[in-house]
Amino acid sequence: MKKGYLIAIVMLLLLSGCSGKAYSYNPDHSSIFLAKDGTIKSALVEEIDIKAKSEELESFANTEVEDFNMLNAQNQVKLENAGIKKNIAKLIFSYSSFECMEEFAKFTQDNSFDLKSVEVYKLSDIDISRMDSIEIPDGIKGDYIAIIDGKADVYTEGKITFVSNNIEFNDNTAKVDGFNYIIFK
Repeated sequence: MKKGYLIAIVMLLLLSGCSGKAYSYNPDHSSIFLAKDGTIKSALVEEIDIKAKSEELESFANTEVEDFNMLNAQNQVKLENAGIKKNIAKLIFSYSSFECMEEFAKFTQDNSFDLKSVEVYKLSDIDISRMDSIEIPDGIKGDYIAIIDGKADVYTEGKITFVSNNIEFNDNTAKVDGFNYIIFK
């Protein structure tokens, strides 16, 4: 009986592993994160000289988020993480839209990225042939496309299989500059 449960658990683990690895967002430098559902996050990672505490950083960041959200629609920006380890301060924010991320960056004077637009689509939901400037080479596999105009270090929720303009990529990260599109699983 115990063998049957063990086999069932192993089978469930194997089957769930076949759906592809989902990547979390734990950056070591300032960047953005694109989720499969179009959710956007950003990280501000800086080395600091002072002996600040994580609680102070979190309090400051929460005040910035609250001030921004009061000027705009509520809960457009959320602080997901704030901390300091070994003189490295890290803040991670999530946004209700790209436009919200763009406005929050202006509000906080964050210049860690320079983006004009970011959109994420499920490939099966769009007709690539009707989109100018996008050609996906034969044999490229992926389920999602991120169309990006601007400059940023980008993390994706799934493994990257292609980036336009011969941009180098590694696993789920790419450094884009200009108009680029990223195909990921």
